[in-house]
Amino acid sequence: MRAMLISMMLTSGLACSIATANAEPNESLPISAITLYRSGVGSFERRGTVTGNTSVDLRFKAEQINDILKSLVVLDFDGGRVGAVSYSADEPISRKLESLGLNRSNLTLGQLLGKFQGAEISIETTNGPITGRILGVEIHTTRSEDNTVTQQERWLSVMTADGFVTVREPDIRSARLLDPELQHDLTDLLIALSNQRTEQSRIVGIDLHGSGERRIMAAYVQETPIWKTTYRLVLPEKEGDDLHIEGWAIVENTTDQDWEDVSLSLVAGQPVGFRMDLAKPLYLTRPELPVPVELAAAPKAYERGTMGLMMATADAAPMEQEERLRYRADKAARSEAALGNIVFEAGTSMSEIMASSTQAMASSGDEGEVFFYKLDNPVSIQRQQSAMIPIITGPIEGRRVSIFSPDTSGTHPYRGIELTNSTGLKLMPGPLSVYDSSVFAGDSQIGYIGDGEHRMLAYAVDLDLDIIRNTIQESNVRRVRIIDGVIQQTMSMEQHAEFTLDNHDTKRDRTVVVEVPRLDGWELISKTKPYETTANLYRFEIAMGSNATKKLEVTQQRTQSTSLALTSMNLETLISYQRQGAASQEIVDAFRGYRTRRAAVEEVKHKIADNEAETERITKDSMRIRDLMRAVSRQDALYSRYLKQLEAHEDRIDALRRERESLKVELNQKQRDLDLYVRTLRVE
Repeated sequence: MRAMLISMMLTSGLACSIATANAEPNESLPISAITLYRSGVGSFERRGTVTGNTSVDLRFKAEQINDILKSLVVLDFDGGRVGAVSYSADEPISRKLESLGLNRSNLTLGQLLGKFQGAEISIETTNGPITGRILGVEIHTTRSEDNTVTQQERWLSVMTADGFVTVREPDIRSARLLDPELQHDLTDLLIALSNQRTEQSRIVGIDLHGSGERRIMAAYVQETPIWKTTYRLVLPEKEGDDLHIEGWAIVENTTDQDWEDVSLSLVAGQPVGFRMDLAKPLYLTRPELPVPVELAAAPKAYERGTMGLMMATADAAPMEQEERLRYRADKAARSEAALGNIVFEAGTSMSEIMASSTQAMASSGDEGEVFFYKLDNPVSIQRQQSAMIPIITGPIEGRRVSIFSPDTSGTHPYRGIELTNSTGLKLMPGPLSVYDSSVFAGDSQIGYIGDGEHRMLAYAVDLDLDIIRNTIQESNVRRVRIIDGVIQQTMSMEQHAEFTLDNHDTKRDRTVVVEVPRLDGWELISKTKPYETTANLYRFEIAMGSNATKKLEVTQQRTQSTSLALTSMNLETLISYQRQGAASQEIVDAFRGYRTRRAAVEEVKHKIADNEAETERITKDSMRIRDLMRAVSRQDALYSRYLKQLEAHEDRIDALRRERESLKVELNQKQRDLDLYVRTLRVE
């Protein structure tokens, strides 16, 4: 029974929704021009005539309404005035549910009626009709005789003219709210829930005011599939004849309206676009302030001494709180007033700027900084249909080439075409099918090609041509210098690439294009120069006769300098550089002078190390002798022997100490001489 009421309400909502969806579209403003962009949007222009005060309805898909609200422009060319543009507000369902105290959970009839506590209702039950006001819903729990099964039932409590009545939910056959406004709100809510699932289109109404017959234009931007390009290239049978190219645009009408004799333009640019949900109402959360009230007077008990002062201090706290409340309220009011002024001024300024900008664009007659194809004849495309439209057809400059690229696997190059865009139009990216005379030769792909620019494209493997590549890299020291005690080496690295080309075709000559990678920071030094250079490649052209063999040598060089400490170099390496002509005799002599001074320093260091080692050895032996002397009587002859050895050790330690001090002085002097020599050493 409870499903009956909900079913009736849903049926009402569905009927309203279906009636809206089946309304006949207004054709007073048919589509007259369409401009499609490669950024996923299209600009639509509708033109027509109206008479007197009227309105025009435009139908759009529900997901397109935000684009329409963002971009719609309406113009009356004959003195009329454009009024309001109306559309159904897309208020969130959650707010509509909240207004009736409901949520999106599945409600039973009893739960639904319980939400309308206090409302007047008429109920048909199995025991007869009941009319009264809803008190609430109670849940009664019953158990089976064996106390194993528990069942819950909802009972609706109603206050009637005869008293309180309770009705089991299963006994309710139908129910109707007697408050027309509440019943209307509930019906609207169910319709909105139904429309949210089933509604596919939205109606935008445009009010037009004026007298007589007037010309009207409405333009807007909405999401559309990007238009695509595809090409066919036909190679001539005879050498010297022009190539022939055909370019097609693939256009898709995914709208629910036929395009009948529309002026179609295809724009190659990509204007900036974005989405914004303008159809959904937005609500701003505002701060809630307490209501300013006067505090009630409280009785006071007057006492002696400091108690009065304490009471006065305590009374100040409520007063301060009241002042703070007043200050907050005044501050909020001032902020709201200031915000209103700012919004008004900003809106006025923006309107003036928009009007000024629009006039400037119209007076200049500028078509924008984008290239577009404008079709000469009107186009018709049925709804949910696509079409291929020819946009380019005619001769184009080009020549046959065989292309060998760095990423070519194997020894066979590609058959290709060096294409020069002589069509006077710009070619957009897309696939290209190549036909050699009337035979399919292969597929290729082109990128953007401006007017007069040329590109190479490959469409098949050239099995009649073999190219073997061999690469060798070597490095040599070209020059050695010593600057401020640092050896600077200038090195030359060379990469030699050798290509051996062998044409096995006994009937046709070949024009071969060999692409060689440009090494970053390297210089091309080979005698053979490229006919074209790109950001990453050198392109060399070789003309080959039938059944011929040729070679191509390409050398790139890089010069770099490295710095080495003198200690990292050895004399033998410098002498070899001298023999190669990279180092002068002065460099070798200067390095010998460095080696001599360095050896003198190292010699003194070795002497000091030997001195310290001997001192340590004698010191340890002296400690051993002292330990032995403790175990021998002073009158023993062995004691006297140990004493003499100890005295000799002490004399030697003193001599070593004096020698070490002298060596350190000598080391400091030789180190200073070496540092000065290195610091001032500069030999080319």
